[in-house]
Amino acid sequence: MNEETKKQIANLVKNKLLDKLKNYQSETTYTPFFSAIFDQETIIMASLMQSLYTTFGMSIYEQMAVILAKEKGWIAERQYKLQGQIDNETEALIEQLCRTDQPNKIEEINLIRQTIKPGLALYDHEGTVDVYIKKPDGTEIYVDITTVKPNLKEFRSMRRKMLRWAALRMSTDNNAIVDTRIGIPYNPYHPEPYVRWTSAECDPAGDILVQEDLWFTFAGEDVFAEIIEAFKEVGQEIEQEVQQFLLDIGNK
Repeated sequence: MNEETKKQIANLVKNKLLDKLKNYQSETTYTPFFSAIFDQETIIMASLMQSLYTTFGMSIYEQMAVILAKEKGWIAERQYKLQGQIDNETEALIEQLCRTDQPNKIEEINLIRQTIKPGLALYDHEGTVDVYIKKPDGTEIYVDITTVKPNLKEFRSMRRKMLRWAALRMSTDNNAIVDTRIGIPYNPYHPEPYVRWTSAECDPAGDILVQEDLWFTFAGEDVFAEIIEAFKEVGQEIEQEVQQFLLDIGNK
């Protein structure tokens, strides 16, 4: 990662955090059970952190991905509107594949490619992609960035969505090189491998990208450590603003 890209990521994170501190409003001020145990400062900080988790998941990770991909000269877009049309036979195939006990992404994509019929370039209700990247070799990457600990229902839903994304794209170009993925920004079990029983619904080699693998996919090189370093620098820069935020909470 070059210094300009690192600076872009740092500025993105810094501005989002400062804006959150400046405009923070708790969803509710009435928390009788927690208030009976914790002081108000602790409750507000917990609420703020939960709000930041949401902000990172909904926008910051996506914007970071686009910044990294564009540094390589790749086409990159967030909230990409994927278009296509899935025929009934392929929809039935996808439902059948989602019921298998041993998912295999390569085989599943090949089956869909053989079955899918040409379709119109229509927007599908599941066709919004968190991050879309197209490489010079024609490979198209579609990533759904999710929480780090999806439950069983969420993994099942995302797996189905990944297969439908592939079908939608191949309905408009059967020769498209499609790579659909579930993106997990960091490994909550570090330094142990990411092993979560609910993820057995997916093909670990073909469906899921975790931490270093995810950011490598976006950047084309190993940049996770550099991203963490950029975040640390932001933390040092806004330390006074955070302390002032906590002081203001204590004075309320």
